[in-house]
Amino acid sequence: MNKKIIFIGVVLVIIVLGAVGYLGFDQKQPPKYTGPVEKITIAVAADPSTALVYIAAKENFFKDEGLDVELNKIGSGKVITETVVDKKADLGTAAETPVMFSIINGKKIQVIATIVSSDKETVVVARKDRGITTVSDLVGKKIGVTPGTTSDFVINTLLVLHKISRNEVELINLAPEEMFDSLMGGKVDAISTWNPHIINSQKKLGSNGITLGNGGIIITMNLFTRDDFIKKNPEVIKKVLRALIKAEIFAKENPSESIKIVANALNIKDELLKDFWDIYSIKVTLDQFFLLSLENEARWAIKNNLTNATKVPNYLNYIYFDALEAVKPEAVTIIHK
Repeated sequence: MNKKIIFIGVVLVIIVLGAVGYLGFDQKQPPKYTGPVEKITIAVAADPSTALVYIAAKENFFKDEGLDVELNKIGSGKVITETVVDKKADLGTAAETPVMFSIINGKKIQVIATIVSSDKETVVVARKDRGITTVSDLVGKKIGVTPGTTSDFVINTLLVLHKISRNEVELINLAPEEMFDSLMGGKVDAISTWNPHIINSQKKLGSNGITLGNGGIIITMNLFTRDDFIKKNPEVIKKVLRALIKAEIFAKENPSESIKIVANALNIKDELLKDFWDIYSIKVTLDQFFLLSLENEARWAIKNNLTNATKVPNYLNYIYFDALEAVKPEAVTIIHK
């Protein structure tokens, strides 16, 4: 009889402990957002380097933060910066070059975070049948470039490294979406651009194509907004970052599903995106090399008379640290205090 009572007592203790454990676990779960829904528009680059934005939208990470986000897909960062500055979007994504130009030309924007970095995102691809097998062979050739973007900075850097002046090549202004057809059709001999135009060109050209690289430049994709939007909506910025950080974790744990999401958003094949997915470091950061990139590119713009400015701005004044430091302080490595 005593053994039976002891057994029943043990069972009851296990049940109670299990219930307590369950309740404790349940209490640790983040509470579901129940406040007012805030509607914002993000002008987002139509290329895979903005993967986190597309993932956050598809997996409802923005919605979980109480945000109703409209994505406005645009081909180049230069147009995106203009869209945000003109208040046709609340936030935008752009590589550091359009951001640098916007700031050096007096626009009041603030970078919130870098969401991707890569040393292979923007490169120069050329046709061998036009006599190009090395960077030196670019002399006298027509090169497709998108002015005011990383495309412009990359080709300039490559030329400088090989002691070729811009006057020794013919730079042809092209929109990103014109790059592939212009190279295939022979309008230009080489292109300086980003994916998916790079991989499409490489695959189509096959053995007739050569990738000349980018001079070792690390390209970043960055989230930014206007000063006035930050002042009015500091909590919204934190919500956006929390959603993107959730997307970062999702991308790391679910690469195949992430590739499908981004490929579908950009209307490209999964297999194509899979071929170059690994070139991206998909992280929400504010890293010191990003600040250095802005300064280096500003010096390039001034030297080549691409801006009326004569002095490199203090880019620390154009980076908004508070939001990322609040939600993920370890992601901030820029020295600023």
